[in-house]
Amino acid sequence: MQSEHFDILICGAGMAGASLALLLSEFSEKPVKIALVEANSLDYGHHPGFDARAIALSAGSIDIYKQAGIWPELASYAQPIEKIHVCDRGHLGQVSIERDEYGIEQLGAVIELAHAGRVLHQRLQQRDNITLFCPAKVGLISSSQTHQRVILTDGRALEAKLVVGADGGASDVAAQMKLDAKTLDFGQSAIIANVQCNLPHQARAFERFTEFGPVALLPMLDNRWSLVWCVSHSQASQLSQCDDAQFLARLQTMFGYRVGRFEIVGKRDVYPLILTTRSALFSHRSVIIGNAAHSLHPIAGQGFNLGIRDAAMLAQLLKDAEDPGAFTLLNRYRQLRKEDITTTVGLTSALAIGFSSKDKLSVVARNIALVALAKCPELKAPLVRQTLGMLEIKNSECDFAQTV
Repeated sequence: MQSEHFDILICGAGMAGASLALLLSEFSEKPVKIALVEANSLDYGHHPGFDARAIALSAGSIDIYKQAGIWPELASYAQPIEKIHVCDRGHLGQVSIERDEYGIEQLGAVIELAHAGRVLHQRLQQRDNITLFCPAKVGLISSSQTHQRVILTDGRALEAKLVVGADGGASDVAAQMKLDAKTLDFGQSAIIANVQCNLPHQARAFERFTEFGPVALLPMLDNRWSLVWCVSHSQASQLSQCDDAQFLARLQTMFGYRVGRFEIVGKRDVYPLILTTRSALFSHRSVIIGNAAHSLHPIAGQGFNLGIRDAAMLAQLLKDAEDPGAFTLLNRYRQLRKEDITTTVGLTSALAIGFSSKDKLSVVARNIALVALAKCPELKAPLVRQTLGMLEIKNSECDFAQTV
């Protein structure tokens, strides 16, 4: 069977995969032929205002999109975050993070996935060096010394020097490359919904820890909030069966009136929370990024932004590579991403477990930690820089504005 040849094949045209393709196209000094394979039809639909899922982009992710020239289009759909308030419900521990403390325009921004996807894929269609195969799914990957051969389920054959798995937690690429996963069940589910209050959100974001799990409110355009409410599986089942009035009343009791009175809630989705990590990020002429490499607890909104930093680092290493699938290059990627991934996974997991505990010693310890962070900028700054994705790069190989 005759194959179509590419330099790089990216499996998954979600946010991580689409971002990688655009970054490679933007920063490579020589033409790079890219295949982008996506299983789902790119039909963004017409989402009702309260049924659209949203993501929080960190300041670091925004800087990456700025360098790629994409941010001006994304920004028109994004709600800036100017202040973040973190507290432990019913206790003294609390800390605030404000943009002026760090001399940045915004701490992050919240954007609906439908809008972000539409912008990125419109950009992809404008790139002559990117070929989109959609809807199409990877069937079989076979290896040779110089390339990977990918057979799509519709029978088409593609060859590439490097295959990138950006195809989510149940990654076909990771499975076929035998990159084993380790999982940790947090015993929680996340309820995702958009809500609205009677008061303006004032570009504030809230992370509130409760004895049942964390709850986050992220500001959206049109004075909406994106709600991420983490509870036990049994509580999630109960809350999903409540009518809107009952759900809003339960939310009001749990969160209080700091943001006003909750008046409207949109469609509610429930997702089990399981940490998935992989000990290896690459195999022969294959590498995984984003959720294919690490699916995190949603606390502090780190998962998506970690994937964007994966894409930015990989694009930087690949931009001038003679052989994008070379072992030395992929091993260098692993070395450069190890610290950020390990730190972020450890931070989010510790917060999810530690701040959901009802043990008195845990309660005291976490409140002491929050008070210390509030009173000592020297302690708070490194944590903030990690969560905002503002990590300095001291390696000449990678110069993505000190944010990768």
